[in-house]
Amino acid sequence: MFRCIESNCNWETTTITRLYEHLNKVHSSIETYVCNFTGCSRNYSVRSSFFRHYKKHYEDVAWRDIDAGSKSQVSNEVPQASEIKNTNVEEKNSETKEQNNDVELKCNLMKLEKEKSRIEMDDLSNKIKYLSVNLNLKWLNMNTLPRKTVFDMQRDVRTNILLPFKETINNMETVGLISRESGLIFKQMFDIFEGEETEYRLVQDLKALDLYADAREFIINDELRAGVVNNQQMLINDQISGMLMPMKFQLRKYLESTNVLRMILEGLSPSEDGYIRSLVDGSIWKHRTTASSEIVVPLNLFFDDFTTTDTVSPHASRTSICAIYYYIPCLPGHVLAKLSNILVTCYILTEDRKQYENDELFSALVDNLIQLETDGIEVTYEEKKITVYFMLGFITGDNLGIAGILDLVESARANFYCRVCKRNRFQREKDVREYPETFRNKESYYMDLELNDVSLTGIKKDSVFNRIPSFHVAFNIYFDLMHDLWEGVCVYGLAHCLNYFINTKRTFSLDELNARKNLFVFGNLNNSNIPNDIKDVNIAKSKIKLTASEVKTLITFFPLFMGNSIPSDDAVWNYFCNLLQICHILMLREVTMSLIETLRSLVEIHHSQYQDLFKDTLKPKHHNLLHYASSMLTSGTPRQQWAMRGEGKHREAKQYGRVSNNKINLCKSLSIKAGYKFAYNVLNNSFIPPTIDLGESKINAKPLTQDHERLLGDVSKQGIQYIDRLSKKGAVYEKGTIFYTILDKCIRLYELEDLMKDEKNTCMFICTRIYSSGFNDHLQSFEVHRSEEHRIIYDVEKTEIFAINLHEIDGKLFFRYCNFMQVD
Repeated sequence: MFRCIESNCNWETTTITRLYEHLNKVHSSIETYVCNFTGCSRNYSVRSSFFRHYKKHYEDVAWRDIDAGSKSQVSNEVPQASEIKNTNVEEKNSETKEQNNDVELKCNLMKLEKEKSRIEMDDLSNKIKYLSVNLNLKWLNMNTLPRKTVFDMQRDVRTNILLPFKETINNMETVGLISRESGLIFKQMFDIFEGEETEYRLVQDLKALDLYADAREFIINDELRAGVVNNQQMLINDQISGMLMPMKFQLRKYLESTNVLRMILEGLSPSEDGYIRSLVDGSIWKHRTTASSEIVVPLNLFFDDFTTTDTVSPHASRTSICAIYYYIPCLPGHVLAKLSNILVTCYILTEDRKQYENDELFSALVDNLIQLETDGIEVTYEEKKITVYFMLGFITGDNLGIAGILDLVESARANFYCRVCKRNRFQREKDVREYPETFRNKESYYMDLELNDVSLTGIKKDSVFNRIPSFHVAFNIYFDLMHDLWEGVCVYGLAHCLNYFINTKRTFSLDELNARKNLFVFGNLNNSNIPNDIKDVNIAKSKIKLTASEVKTLITFFPLFMGNSIPSDDAVWNYFCNLLQICHILMLREVTMSLIETLRSLVEIHHSQYQDLFKDTLKPKHHNLLHYASSMLTSGTPRQQWAMRGEGKHREAKQYGRVSNNKINLCKSLSIKAGYKFAYNVLNNSFIPPTIDLGESKINAKPLTQDHERLLGDVSKQGIQYIDRLSKKGAVYEKGTIFYTILDKCIRLYELEDLMKDEKNTCMFICTRIYSSGFNDHLQSFEVHRSEEHRIIYDVEKTEIFAINLHEIDGKLFFRYCNFMQVD
């Protein structure tokens, strides 16, 4: 920092050139220039001589640039070391010459300042351009805002704000309130916003910034049909088309976003601790990638239909969309939970799917997948160019959707409905275990094709996806947890249980069930999925109309709010507890071999109990459950690839479809919207959430307590502050939060007492231990109790923690968790 040499002036600046300007304008009457550098008191009567001396103390960039860039022009002005000794004598004899040098020096300074101003203006222009583009994309990213409205808002901003402001600046320049240079700067700033109110200009800007690529409209069928044009009947060209997103562009930008490729590469390494997690731990992926030494990343496709308007609308058929998304299943669970990591690849009208063959519908998509597998894409990673290849992992979705996409029989009552085995319908209704000898494989698939009899094989035709070199329908061993378990097996079982307890056994009434449910404290982690009251008609029909999330919440906590009303030796209650244990294992993100065998045994018991207790045949989703243990070995845990988040992705298109007036080419509108949303995520690097987020944290200025200082021990107390909250992997932790850690395959419970961070934003938890009093088999929960024992977790970011809720029942505290892991 450079201070004015005038003793009565407190003005400061960051460059010597500004100090020169200040002295020239404000203190031009100074007769003697005294150096204020520490330890120096030399004085000069001529300003230029003083600055030649002053620059020796400060190696200012501006002065170095002047010396380097204009050496030839000012070589006669800059004194040599031998000349400095005689400076005072020369100044007195050649004052006029020094004044001329002063003018030339000032000109050089002005040239340099102009160059620096140009650079600063370029930086400012880039920042303003970024803010302008980001503002547009932020509005376009909103699901409930039509594109037309966004550009109408831009025009209003330009007309009512920018243009009046620009006119005001011009008037100020005319009357001399601002300089011509300042007016030019403002004009350049206003020019940045020119054209931003048109969608064409915005798209061009996004393409120039490498943020956007056009979706491609591909032709499904092109035929002539009778029609009316200009009130005349004639044959018109009726093209049936779909929209395909630019997958290569999307994947390149996605992988080049911050931390994305790093996390993918970490996830590609198979587990070495005996746990099975994602599909890379499954035998199918290992077999397909054994011979490859390249970077091969799995891609899962998700197929599903949704309607953007009311299903009873006269135009519902034209607004029902088949959406195809893709994601990378080896990413961590908290990353896949963000919908921005599920990318759109294709939109097709559902009614076109019913009319045309899969070969016509998905050939363009298959061609893209083949290119990604054989050619890969070049991305920049750690300042190096590398080639990344992609293999189709699994085609996912609900049972009906997968069967239709893969050209398999879709009817659940077909003889050979199962995608994995060839057990017929009557066998499936009674099977309590799977039969590996009936499993489908690549060889049997083509043998069945030769039979050309759907009733004997369950295969309608050779799938278009078999064109992909590394993929085959026989390898697509995938089952969806959401549809098979929470919307299938659990609904069947729960309906029979409630009918038994309410109508047959009369253990409790339906009103008592709803009352207890409504009074039960589910906790802040489950409040968004509390089910509505169950109706009597649902019980009578053995059907419960709830969403998958609501069924999950009801099943999980049913033992706590109703268990005390049910005898412990009740056979139906034992069936329910067995079902609960199955749900627990299937919802784990990592499982051991022993847990997989436990699951196989529990499913066999469950199917036997279901038939014996309720005198009901097994449904197709019960049969799917038989294959879950084997699918974990071949394909990884089902939780890592379930359809819940894919269904959640529909919300974006549904909301936009309802506010958009375009019902003629809805697929194109949705694809453009998806392109803008992707550009917004790329621009803001919003794919990978930070492990620790302190964005909403507030600092508490209170001093450290003696107890906390003692707990910190030898840790430096310098800069440690209390904070009120933090977010880790999407979960909020604040005072009173209950969480657990896993140490040596043992769960340890804690209650958060205080949160702290140091100067490096390393976060620490002060917490109290919660101990287990033992497992309650009847309630399928651990009874726990609080203690006065304080603990500290030093580095929260590096510690795996999981937020939970505890529940109080009859004065006792319970942790709803099945006993597949010990709780300390």
